Amino acid sequence: MMTKRFFLLFIVFAFVSSINTRAQVDESYFNYMDLFDLQMVANPEISPDGTTIVYERHQYDVMTDRRFVNLWTISFSGDEHRPLTSGKTGYGSVTWSPSGDRIAYTSSEEGSDQIFIRWMDTGVSTSITNLTESPGSLSWSPDGSMLLFSKFVPGSPSSVRPDMPAPPEGAKWEENAEVIDKVTYRRDGSGYVKDGYTHIFVIAAEGGAPRQLTSGDYNHGSPSWTPDGTILFTSDRSGNADLDPNNEQIYEMDIESGEMTRLTNKRGPHSNPKVSPNGELIAYTGYEDEFLGYQLTKLYIMDRDGSNLRMISDDIEQDISSVTWAADSRSIFFRYDEEGNSKVGNIKLNGDFVQIAQDLGGASTGRPYGGGSYSVAENGRFAYSEVSATRPSELAVGYFPTRMANKKLTNLNAELFKAKKVGNVEEFWVESSVDDFRTQGWIITPPDFDPNKKYPMILEIHGGPHTNYGPRFSPELQFMASRGYVVVYTNPRGSTSYGADFAAYINHNYPSEDYNDLMDATDYVIDQGYIDKDNLFITGGSGGGVLTAWSIGMTDRFTAAVVAKPVINWYSFVLTADGISFFSKYWFTEKPWDDPEQYMERSPISLVGNVTTPTMLLTGQQDYRTPMSETEQYYSALKLQGVEATMVRIAGSGHSIYAKPSNLFRKVGYITGWFDRYKN
Repeated sequence: MMTKRFFLLFIVFAFVSSINTRAQVDESYFNYMDLFDLQMVANPEISPDGTTIVYERHQYDVMTDRRFVNLWTISFSGDEHRPLTSGKTGYGSVTWSPSGDRIAYTSSEEGSDQIFIRWMDTGVSTSITNLTESPGSLSWSPDGSMLLFSKFVPGSPSSVRPDMPAPPEGAKWEENAEVIDKVTYRRDGSGYVKDGYTHIFVIAAEGGAPRQLTSGDYNHGSPSWTPDGTILFTSDRSGNADLDPNNEQIYEMDIESGEMTRLTNKRGPHSNPKVSPNGELIAYTGYEDEFLGYQLTKLYIMDRDGSNLRMISDDIEQDISSVTWAADSRSIFFRYDEEGNSKVGNIKLNGDFVQIAQDLGGASTGRPYGGGSYSVAENGRFAYSEVSATRPSELAVGYFPTRMANKKLTNLNAELFKAKKVGNVEEFWVESSVDDFRTQGWIITPPDFDPNKKYPMILEIHGGPHTNYGPRFSPELQFMASRGYVVVYTNPRGSTSYGADFAAYINHNYPSEDYNDLMDATDYVIDQGYIDKDNLFITGGSGGGVLTAWSIGMTDRFTAAVVAKPVINWYSFVLTADGISFFSKYWFTEKPWDDPEQYMERSPISLVGNVTTPTMLLTGQQDYRTPMSETEQYYSALKLQGVEATMVRIAGSGHSIYAKPSNLFRKVGYITGWFDRYKN
């Protein structure tokens, strides 16, 4: 009898059989079904005394095609490694009580997401809520008696209700119409937006009825406690947040009286405010908004009342996030990306800073984007999720301010990779052919690579566009390499982690010379001598889809292309994407009808008359970030031009096609199958 595992494997490969007849993957190579054996570390949380770490262990279930998460604990020394939970559900948002005797976390083990408390000495755990909406942003009060959290609060639907006759008894009429009156009416990954707002609540740590602290038709985020028991949060309470986004302000609230004080008086964004342990200062991230697509996120501090504001990260040319005060209130830990590497730094209040960890990575199975998180104990011990170019995320620890080497505590996939080969990943840099910039990239060679042979090459382009690739394990790209392709990925201008000038180059200028950066990288890899110049292929998703479509409009050097979840027409995109008020205001200087030429001159659709490259379009059916209508426009235009074109619509997928393993397999299968078809 066919096993369930084998049956799923059979189905996964059957769907590409019609276009992919050449791909034969050696059994020793890392391949689709190995994804279900991977275990990945994420979101470690270290106890206040630095002795114990609780972390999330992520896996995929082959029978449900979904990710599940359990919590594990381990000592700082690497001993006493054991599970706290089991099963195929979800656990997350772990936070330690100030005394370290309990943790709070969220779980869906009772059917819907609730807040749980676990007593660490006895191992007893219980849910303390019965919520109808998922909680988030858990935070303990300084004395450990209460928990702060946020959740969505449903609001009233539109008041537009037509006078309708009732259907006769037994009649089957169509369902009522859906009435929409919001500016942002759908979001990728969550669908059509429900009426309501996110508010902040407090609940006793022993359970009971939660109390809502904020109100009104405004969203509230980033809640945290101050040492004296008030709370900080961010909100745009201007009443115009839908049409004028990116203007959150910082507020302080007395939770007993409900009195609120606005602490910032300049335009936002102001993000993630945290009060120093001594209660004297507030740190937050943000920037002086110039209404541009990329603006460097900086670190600010101000006095507790909002006065004496100063920026302390002037010497850091990278975006700052995830700030945590040191216990002595004299420095701040933060996360940043530098040259495609995610790092943790520590900065003193005078601006002096040092790197304390690198190679952070998350539990991602898609492309090699930045990620990962860290946490710090009161004594300077810290934990973080560490990744390499050829291995998924593991748990690592360090100790600040000592200069001892950081230590990796877990090796969850050691046995798997004794049996499976992955492609080697090599870094390279290439000088720009148009100016003084340099482009960093990486080459994945197939397992059992022979430099004396010739290989087909895939240029894979990241999205964003303001993000970065790096030396991070990528099942998606390794699957391509296992099929005999050299895979090249780079960070062209517009990418983050190379300073503000490099990232901001494409503000109101995208695509532009980022295309030249991609071609420079292609030429560099060809010059290494092992690439078959007659078998060059190109693909990318989201912003990478934009650049793929732009590239094949600029050159015919690629044998075939796959344009994944693209923007093809900026005019239609800003009116149909899930962030219409942001994209039209920050990525362009005018609304599309006031300056249509500005939108068209950077739209790949403007170059479609030049395209001769056989092209596949691939997009999720529920993609609301780069809607299916963008794909449909390009598909129709290519057909009208007589270009060989195929459109693939991925069922059950939004913008993040890799969210379900089977759809990740489909994505890779269709891409490499299309390229196999056109190999010379």
